[in-house]
Amino acid sequence: NQYSYQIPTMSGNIQADGNITAAGKGQVCIPTASKNSQFRKLKNLGSNQICFDCPNTRPTWASTTYGVFLCLDCSAAHRSMGVHLTFVRSVDLDEWTQRQIDAMRIGGNDNAKKFFRKHGCTDFHTKTEKKYTSKAAVAYRAELSKLVEAEAAKRGEGSVDASSSTTAGGNLFDNADAIMKKSLEDEARARVDAARTNGSAAGSTSAGGLQTNA
Repeated sequence: NQYSYQIPTMSGNIQADGNITAAGKGQVCIPTASKNSQFRKLKNLGSNQICFDCPNTRPTWASTTYGVFLCLDCSAAHRSMGVHLTFVRSVDLDEWTQRQIDAMRIGGNDNAKKFFRKHGCTDFHTKTEKKYTSKAAVAYRAELSKLVEAEAAKRGEGSVDASSSTTAGGNLFDNADAIMKKSLEDEARARVDAARTNGSAAGSTSAGGLQTNA
């Protein structure tokens, strides 16, 4: 056929049985009514009524990677960073899996803002990519993912042990904070060990030089 036609890219993936999967991982989206009901509660929280990355109000987009609400402009900035850093969806237009909504419920703008501020992010409205490639961002999204999978395990989904790792207790902020603290301690220990090693090597070289001169 001399005419070619490309099917427009959709926000989700349609399976053979007609079910839509939001993230392309074989997960089935929940009914729209259920999605809207859960989001009504989340959007009523004051901290979720302002975009996480700028002062715009009534955000209608979100990053499921960090569980934060975003305005349309900031959602475009997130898309430009790539899905390996942040996965963006429309609260109103897209279908959602329960895991993704769990990420918004467990996360939320308030948790994320407190955590990022504690770990060095004081300007939420500029240098967006720098914020999301920071060590704090890595720790936060990793712990949020664990907590989301633990919730899924409680529903009998997947094979994650809900009692494993940091998900056994505490909350997202405390668990991610503990990860950051351990990371900083490990880095400090590594620097001390490296300094000792370099000092020992320098001492051996100096001693060797003195013996040769003698």
